[in-house]
Amino acid sequence: MSNRVALIGAGAMGGAIGTRLAGTGNRLTVFDPSPEKRQALVDRGAYAASSAAEAAAGSDYVILSLNAPAIVRKAVFGQTGVAEGARPGTLIIDMSSIDPETTKELAADAAERGLRWVDCPLSGGAPKALTGELTLMAGGAAKDVEDAHTV
Repeated sequence: MSNRVALIGAGAMGGAIGTRLAGTGNRLTVFDPSPEKRQALVDRGAYAASSAAEAAAGSDYVILSLNAPAIVRKAVFGQTGVAEGARPGTLIIDMSSIDPETTKELAADAAERGLRWVDCPLSGGAPKALTGELTLMAGGAAKDVEDAHTV
């Protein structure tokens, strides 16, 4: 596998997702405001980015693992956010814990910038992420959901 994946958010859940992605042959670039959380994934083979924009710049997929709508919006559309670095066509896979209405707004805003969006809440927690056994509920355009399965 040689997917170029950016991970934004390396907390308990994001860290487990990142560990799995790095361990399965993906080229993972991680951004988290915490240097310690970034370093934990760098120690597993990921590359560290100094911003979400930098992480997204070389990636085909951007996975968000964040815990509040305002944080997701800032990480994607704020200064040095994903939208500043991502190429048109980049697929954002949002595994954050946010409400459906905000997700629809974010997906529409992403589409205006040429970015694709899949809402991908999960069940199973960090232990299942580490073993690749999460239950995922993916929503978005059929082609985008299919593409998200690649990761």
